[in-house]
Amino acid sequence: MDPSSVLLALEELKKWRERRKRIRERIRQLDRRRTVLKKELDGVRHKILEYGRVLQELRVGAQAGSAIPPISPGR
Repeated sequence: MDPSSVLLALEELKKWRERRKRIRERIRQLDRRRTVLKKELDGVRHKILEYGRVLQELRVGAQAGSAIPPISPGR
């Protein structure tokens, strides 16, 4: 094997190692982002359930005859 081929092979090896390192770092970033988004989604789902319960209570209250009086417009 001639010296130029060896140098070329070493450069290619270095290039692919750096590429693999960048890919692994990007995967780590995406995993962290996924974790943050999952927490956010869980929070939103919790709020949806909360508001659904409040809405259900308002509907039941309105059906029972304890309707909330309409808001009169201000002057």
